[in-house]
Amino acid sequence: MELLPRIRDELAFEGNIRKSYIYRFLMNFQLWWPIWVIYLLQERGLSYTQITLLDTPFFVLIVLAEVPTGAIADHFGRKTSLMLASTLFAVAIFVFGIAQNYLLILVSYTAWGLAQTFQSGADTAILYDSLKQIGREDDFQQINGRLWALTSTAVLIAMLIGAPIAAATSLSFPIVLSAGVALVAVPVAASMHEPRRERGDEAGEYARTVIAGIRDVFRTPPLRYIILFSAILFMSTFAPLIFLQPFLAHHGAGIGSLGLWQAPVRGAGIVSALLAARFIARAGQRAAFLAMPLALGLCYIALAGIDQAWVYVAFLPVGMVAGMQNPVLATYVNRRIPSERRATILSVQSVLGSMLLAAMEPTGGFVADQLGLRALFLLFGVLVLATAPAALWLWSRVESGDLAVTAAASERTAEAVPAS
Repeated sequence: MELLPRIRDELAFEGNIRKSYIYRFLMNFQLWWPIWVIYLLQERGLSYTQITLLDTPFFVLIVLAEVPTGAIADHFGRKTSLMLASTLFAVAIFVFGIAQNYLLILVSYTAWGLAQTFQSGADTAILYDSLKQIGREDDFQQINGRLWALTSTAVLIAMLIGAPIAAATSLSFPIVLSAGVALVAVPVAASMHEPRRERGDEAGEYARTVIAGIRDVFRTPPLRYIILFSAILFMSTFAPLIFLQPFLAHHGAGIGSLGLWQAPVRGAGIVSALLAARFIARAGQRAAFLAMPLALGLCYIALAGIDQAWVYVAFLPVGMVAGMQNPVLATYVNRRIPSERRATILSVQSVLGSMLLAAMEPTGGFVADQLGLRALFLLFGVLVLATAPAALWLWSRVESGDLAVTAAASERTAEAVPAS
């Protein structure tokens, strides 16, 4: 009698993999992708500084709410967290598309940031735990790579469609249309099968989950430094890519063609996400980690030094790093995290990246307004080359020591077991 429920559970967990793909696609199939910066510049009349300052409360909210919402996902259910994320996201996008003043745009960003916190960590946590329930956790890196490739594919298709829609209608129309797409993700999340977890006292366990998740990060040096490294990479790819649309407009690209020019950058992210596991296998973990900030730094220096349209090709490696960084780093982090606090600790990773963005993105916007886009790229090139390798060096030192301690402990255990 127990066989049938077990088979039913296994099929449901297998179904979570497919539903994770659908959910991520819908949340990223947003038709505003190719035009949102131009929309704020031209239709709402904002400066670079004003646009990037919008992200400050966005990421401050993520800093304040990311770990608690991650704990909610761990304690009250990941699919509940994902349902809240898609609902809030749909509302935020709708308000963003109809807002007539800076305050309303700011409100939409606030709801948007809260939606991000409910999704962050919960989506990968439910995927990893579903795979673990059916004995396929070793497939996580490959499946997560496919998931990130699908994310980039959704953005890619939306870019190719969204820009011509904006050119034929208005810059705000594809934004409002995207709110409806996000709303379709709510029933997809509701249909997911929640992996079983032990439950205790709700209020007490909630607080302990938050505290334990933060403690696990800061008391585990390899985890601490690799999360810092991940946050630096996130900041160093996210912020400069915001200025790809103004870069293209500066070099003569029209509204209808913006998606076509941005599509290869996203395409590079798709390819790199799919090849992430193979890249690590051939290059090695440390070399793969180091290659990402070096590629970013050199590309930004090229963009800063050359004021020609063809230097646009430097954005392609940036897109590759953006697509590769999560599959590469999430696997390492997941293997060091206990299941009951996985979403919480992954949220800590997002918090650090958000803190860096909250400080550096408005700084970059101010530099772009005062000195131009080339100065902005130089700023981020120097920043990533100075900080990311340093964080990686700290991680490498403690990781080597941690492995040595583990190996020594294993040897002592083996010696203590009498021969049979």
